[in-house]
Amino acid sequence: MKYLLLLSSLFITLQISAQEKGSSNDTLNNYNRWTVEAMTGFSDGNYSYGTGFNPGDSKHVLSHFKINNFDLGLRYMVTPKFGFKASLAYGTYTDSDKTSLSYETEHYNLAFQGVVNAARVLDFSPASRIGLLLHGGIHVGSLKSKTNMMFDPVLGQVANPNYNNTEYHGGFVAGITPQLRITSKLALFADVSMYYNYRQHMNWDGTTVTNGNLKGKNTNLSLGLSYSFGSDKMHGDWKEIKSQKELELAYLSDKVEEIELMMQDTDRDGVPDYLDVEPNTVGGVAVDTKGRAIDVNKNGVPDELEPRDGKKDPATYDKDALNKALIEEGIINVFFDTDKDTPNEASANSIYYIINFLKNNKGASVRVKGYADSTGSESHNADLAKRRAQNVTNFITQSGVDASRLEIVGQGEDKTMDESSKTGLQLARRVSFELIKK
Repeated sequence: MKYLLLLSSLFITLQISAQEKGSSNDTLNNYNRWTVEAMTGFSDGNYSYGTGFNPGDSKHVLSHFKINNFDLGLRYMVTPKFGFKASLAYGTYTDSDKTSLSYETEHYNLAFQGVVNAARVLDFSPASRIGLLLHGGIHVGSLKSKTNMMFDPVLGQVANPNYNNTEYHGGFVAGITPQLRITSKLALFADVSMYYNYRQHMNWDGTTVTNGNLKGKNTNLSLGLSYSFGSDKMHGDWKEIKSQKELELAYLSDKVEEIELMMQDTDRDGVPDYLDVEPNTVGGVAVDTKGRAIDVNKNGVPDELEPRDGKKDPATYDKDALNKALIEEGIINVFFDTDKDTPNEASANSIYYIINFLKNNKGASVRVKGYADSTGSESHNADLAKRRAQNVTNFITQSGVDASRLEIVGQGEDKTMDESSKTGLQLARRVSFELIKK
């Protein structure tokens, strides 16, 4: 019968699973898709420059390094591995040392790019805080000259006819972005991007191109922060994503474990706990289909514990059998939900059983032993186990049992159960009882 119930329950679970496909449990679509990115850093106009102008001393690559670029972007991930982003940047280019004529140019840039989460493609561990993005696309930009003077080979320094003029250009951009997640939804990143400009009619110094070269190039090196917003607590770039098949298998595994938990038979009377009206029947006595001890004469004593002389007096209750059940079989347990110190509803009968026993056996004393599963720190679990034992003791004393007959013991973690299954963890979260021998 027990196996028939298990198979029936599993069949029902499979039907429910089929109906719940595509629900909110589907993490394929349950991640933060939107991310805002802000960064600042160094933008270097690589070429072209007019006569007498340059970005800095070419012998020292970083001699002209300075913060001159600001970029704000918005990214949307269509899938966990691929998305798009738009960004708007502002930069200024000026001379940095005495090797160049003085110049100043304002640069605005609008870029539209595809983004690949390379960390997912390369199977980085979701637990890692390291991330990596690759991006590339098109951009449009403008240069506005603020350069007053320019160099003429014949006349020397002359007024720049391009002063206050603006030119527009476009091209391609590509870059790489290593990331480091610093909180659940905030990440620090570095970005290196290269912009290739076509039909750039103005040099980076703000003068007009005269050699027919209608292209330019600039490189950006920046540091920034990205914030992923949405209902999920984890940054979208690091959210652990499972395939639909993995989700279904995990869902079925959880349901099977739930069924296994339901099918537990704490008192070993052959009736699963979820159908057992009396889940703490003394071991070895006959029970009906609802787990109730057979008591034909209705005197409160199971028939198999009645004395052989035919007397039907409750006072003749076989205490040795009960002691054996309490001490050797360990069938009286109070269970708790994860990280809770108050018993779950299903354990009320176990507490009542102990209360009834202590009231009927005035000379008996009981050791109340609290346990916790292995999840969490040992110090937390030790405290939790003791609180569980204390709360159960409080229930018993509030019913009129003297506190001196109860000894509280916090056993801490119970690692004897299967720590890899929900059932094992559930069995570990308990309070057990032991008669104190005098």
